[in-house]
Amino acid sequence: MVTVVFLQVTAQDNFAGKAGNLKQFGSTRPSFAEGNLLVPKGKGQVEMGFLYNYYQEGKHEITHPSLQVKYGVSQYFELRLSSSAMTILSSDSSFTGLPPITFGLKVKMLDAKKNATGASFIGGMSISYAATKNMRPKYLAPFFRICMQQYLPQNFGMMYNYGLFWTGNDARPTYNFAVNTHYTLVLKSSEHKHHQLRTFMEVYLIYPHGQNLDLRLNAGFAYLFNEFIQADFSAGAGVLKHSPRFIASAGLAVRFP
Repeated sequence: MVTVVFLQVTAQDNFAGKAGNLKQFGSTRPSFAEGNLLVPKGKGQVEMGFLYNYYQEGKHEITHPSLQVKYGVSQYFELRLSSSAMTILSSDSSFTGLPPITFGLKVKMLDAKKNATGASFIGGMSISYAATKNMRPKYLAPFFRICMQQYLPQNFGMMYNYGLFWTGNDARPTYNFAVNTHYTLVLKSSEHKHHQLRTFMEVYLIYPHGQNLDLRLNAGFAYLFNEFIQADFSAGAGVLKHSPRFIASAGLAVRFP
C-alpha cells in the first residue's frame, strides 16, 4: 500500500486567470497526480481523507483515515509526515492495521512561467517498525516522485508525474505514472471571501516490477472555501483485469497560519 499520493510552481499564491485571481492552494489531495506547489514558508498544513477500493473478487480496501502533515521550511523546501489506518475485507478474512509511517520532503526545482512547465521533487522513506505487525514490511522502503505542472489559458492546467516506490518486502520497485488535466472556476472573489471550484480528470498507472499492470481513471473536484480550507471528492475505476473495479475518495485540507 502506498499513500501518494496538486498544484503550483511560482512563489506567488495568486495566478491571474480569465475568471479572476485563482488561489493556488497546494495539496496532495484529491488527485493521484500531484502538482509542484509547496506549503508557504512558515505555515503548516494537515490533509485528512478516506479512500475506498473495491476489487472484482470481492475484496475491499478501506483507508480510514489517511493523514498527512506538512510544514513549509522555505519557499523551496517542505517537510512531510504521513500515516493512515487500513481495513482489508475479503470473502474469507478481514483485518485492520496501521501501515508504516512515512517521512519525506518536497523540493521546488523549477518555477512555472506563463506556459512553461514547473517541477518539484518528492522523496522520503517509510519506516517498517512504525506499523502494526499485520502490515509491517521487512525493510525500510524509500520512495520518490517528480511532479510537473503547466498552466494553460482559460484557467486550464496539466500535471505530469513519474515516481518509484518500494514496498519494503523485496528489492523490486513499483513504478507509477500519472497525467492530469484540471479546470478552475472562481465562484466568488472579494477582499474577505474567496470560493473556487477545481475539477480534474486523470489517468494513472501503477506497475510493480515483474507483476501485473494496474491502470486507473479518476475524476473529481476540490472546493476552496478560503485560503485555509479545501474539501474534495473523487471517484473512478480500474481499466485492466487486476485494477480495482471502483475507487472513491473524500477529504479535507486545512492550512494554519
